[in-house]
Amino acid sequence: MTESWWPVARGGELVGYLTDEEHDRLLAAAEPCTAEAGDLVFQKGSPSRSLLLVEEGQLEVFDESMGQTVVLARVGPGGVVGEVGFVDGQPRTHHVRARARCRLRRLSREALLGFLETDPLLFAKLAVGLAQLLTFRFRSAVEELEPVRSFAAALREPMDFEEVAPQFHELDAPLPEEDPDAGPAPATGPAEAMKVMRKVARKRRKKGGSAGV
Repeated sequence: MTESWWPVARGGELVGYLTDEEHDRLLAAAEPCTAEAGDLVFQKGSPSRSLLLVEEGQLEVFDESMGQTVVLARVGPGGVVGEVGFVDGQPRTHHVRARARCRLRRLSREALLGFLETDPLLFAKLAVGLAQLLTFRFRSAVEELEPVRSFAAALREPMDFEEVAPQFHELDAPLPEEDPDAGPAPATGPAEAMKVMRKVARKRRKKGGSAGV
């Protein structure tokens, strides 16, 4: 009988090019393991020699910032975690823990390289899957960071004074007397400065083009 998690895991990341027989051989080479809710499966800074295929349950990728836990991603059945360190051998970049009870497969670098000798076609398909997965992760990161990058560029470069000066002309004007019947004053200070920065960044993006590769 096919278990409920199987169709999702079978159609997940990394294994899309594999036939059922190749997928069976991959699973045979990967170590089955489980994790209970709250278990830490990867620790930031630890050595990277394997990746995890999620068959059932959900993993949570997170980091610590200013004493707070920041959840970066949740990975369910069919997903993969640990692929970056798996490829380059560098220490883990984030923590990963089980959000619920998980059924996993741990694939080591040694097991993958073993396919190069025993099953070159399977190795090639997994290599293509890894390349596509890493490319997708990279493009997603670039897309998410684009607003921050544009704002940082606006801060680094001199502004077009003729463009932004009219928005700050009131700084040289005398302060008006308060009118008790008037409504709330329009936003000034950081809020207005942010609007100006966004306007300059939009203009720069129109002139420059996409940051994508």
